[in-house]
Amino acid sequence: MTTCKEILKILEKREIESVILELKSSEILQEKGWKDELAKEFVAFANRNGGKLIIGVKNDGTFNGEIDYDVDKLKGDINNIVRDKISPIIDYDFEFIRCERGDISIINIKRKKDIPHAYIVNRKSHEIKSRTYYKRTPHGKSLVTDRELIDLFNEEFNDESMDLIEPKVKLKIDITLIREYLKMIRESPLSPLSLVPMLNRIHIEFMKMSHKEDMSEEELDIIKDYATTINNFTLGKKPVIRKIVTGTIRLFVLNPNLVSLIKEINYTSIEILYDLGIKTNDIGLILYKCGKFESISKEIYKTIDDKDIYSLKMFKGVLYSIKIVEDKYLFMKKLRLKNENLDKISDINLIEIITTIINYLETYD
Repeated sequence: MTTCKEILKILEKREIESVILELKSSEILQEKGWKDELAKEFVAFANRNGGKLIIGVKNDGTFNGEIDYDVDKLKGDINNIVRDKISPIIDYDFEFIRCERGDISIINIKRKKDIPHAYIVNRKSHEIKSRTYYKRTPHGKSLVTDRELIDLFNEEFNDESMDLIEPKVKLKIDITLIREYLKMIRESPLSPLSLVPMLNRIHIEFMKMSHKEDMSEEELDIIKDYATTINNFTLGKKPVIRKIVTGTIRLFVLNPNLVSLIKEINYTSIEILYDLGIKTNDIGLILYKCGKFESISKEIYKTIDDKDIYSLKMFKGVLYSIKIVEDKYLFMKKLRLKNENLDKISDINLIEIITTIINYLETYD
């Protein structure tokens, strides 16, 4: 059981606040979308080192005072958040404490024990349609990049010290299954209803090894087989199919040792999709890694000048997935200048995207 004295000591150590501690005014419980906000915070904690989310304390460390909400209802709401908005379900406990300065509710989030936790964006019945992953950083929660997600899936933990140890591949890739599925795709006229689960399963298998530096000949052969098969049989199909396969190719290009293979087999087809106006984050990243775009900052400047919101959104997604090698301060300075030259009414959507990019760069470490 946490005591008021312990909470006061934690609040005094401001340097750790954003890593293992999140403060929320009790007013958040009156805000629209507060359950989704807390779900994302829970996921971020669980995917890092765990932590405490305290309701009843403002960001400056001052208490709200006596509670103005039903504690039992909040307990139920938290339980529903964990059950309905997070996959897999996190391990947590709930505490309510009356302190001299005010009443607080504490949600203690435990660190993940196995695969990373995700915030459920869209669910239909028991089927999760889409999800996003968050982690805790010194600046609060942050979306997880593809490389970080691969590492999260392959982390092992020392139960005694709970210190992160060298990431390892815990599961062996099922090459036989992938080979059988690829053969079916080549030889059978499959409907999207049949293709989707097969391609999703292949994607999951490749996540187990796409980050490896040293691959066996068998592993390289199955990647080449996949790249060739989807290039000839699936890239031109429906968006839902294209989204899965470009997502898998994205995994490959994040491994420097696989870029040349993908560039040789898939680059032309991906570039055709791009030229046709299909500018998704995955396609943008694949083309960037294959050398189509020399500089992300220059591409972003150009899309702003052209007021091309669609392309700007794509390059924003690419920026979130790569290591920034350019001078971020010069990057931010130029973006702010471009923002100032835009019309605050007609260019409001453009301004919002640029502001989001600037905010990301400010927190980029």
